[in-house]
Amino acid sequence: MSEENIELVRFATEEGLNKGNLDFIDRVFADDYEVHTAGLQLPKGPTAFKMACEFWKRAFPDFTCGIQDMFAADDLVGLRFRTTGTHTGPLMWMPPTGRTFVVEGVDLHRVRNGKVVESWISDDFPRILFELGIVEEPAPPAGAAPPAGVALPEAKAS
Repeated sequence: MSEENIELVRFATEEGLNKGNLDFIDRVFADDYEVHTAGLQLPKGPTAFKMACEFWKRAFPDFTCGIQDMFAADDLVGLRFRTTGTHTGPLMWMPPTGRTFVVEGVDLHRVRNGKVVESWISDDFPRILFELGIVEEPAPPAGAAPPAGVALPEAKAS
């Protein structure tokens, strides 16, 4: 069953997020499907996944969620991913910047009776806004030293 659950989540990711094909959603997501994600309220049901796919593809037509690792335990499927996209469409109220982003994360999905019933999504929206140049990444306070073993990114030239 674990392998079947992994393949179901892989299929939804490849078809919906990467290809923008939304015809399968009612077959793969439960009627009471629920998404947990910070700062975004989505309705229950398959429409939630459809709305998420449309949101990303509208702003980033080349949006790609590259699957790096997948695992399953009981009814849960974990997905480690690397997402990329070029901002050529409107992102909420923000006009296109033409810039690209790359973020990595881990999502978790619960599968029951052959359908996705629940998802915990870890979109790194702040990182996306930083990379698109919409929001300036905060600099550490002057004179602040990073914790031992942590390297801070190089300062960008203005």
